[in-house]
Amino acid sequence: METITYEEMRSGEEEAVCEIVELVFNQFVAPDYEPEGKAEFFKFANPTAMADRVRSGGFVIVAKQSGKLVGILEFVPPDRIAMLFVTLRGRGIARELLARAIKKARSVNPALSRITVHSSPYAEAAYRKMGFRRTGNATTEHGIRYTPMELWLRDWPEE
Repeated sequence: METITYEEMRSGEEEAVCEIVELVFNQFVAPDYEPEGKAEFFKFANPTAMADRVRSGGFVIVAKQSGKLVGILEFVPPDRIAMLFVTLRGRGIARELLARAIKKARSVNPALSRITVHSSPYAEAAYRKMGFRRTGNATTEHGIRYTPMELWLRDWPEE
């Protein structure tokens, strides 16, 4: 098995990152969404919008295997995972992306005490496995189905 490397997304990689997001979203998340939700998702998950969020203080951690993107985590300050998508399952990539995002977020904001996410129905079990807990009921807004969740960093091992 080839080594997986992790780094911050570089300027200009937004299109490739959004291609991975689109691939995984269409395969696993989109089947639960109506057309309105799919359209709303791609208003958010596109290279221009991602670049704007990064310029506003967000960041994206990418996972690569043999130079090919296999996972991404986008973090939006102060405490939110905007997107987490992985093409290779069961290899700890999502957990490692989260660990690196937490480390970077803490370096910017040492007082950070929790991370939040609006999880798709498909990803909820994966977030629970990483220590996230529901903070409310499943909701639909603009066709986007999600469950609000949070991870208290006191429950996350220091790196």
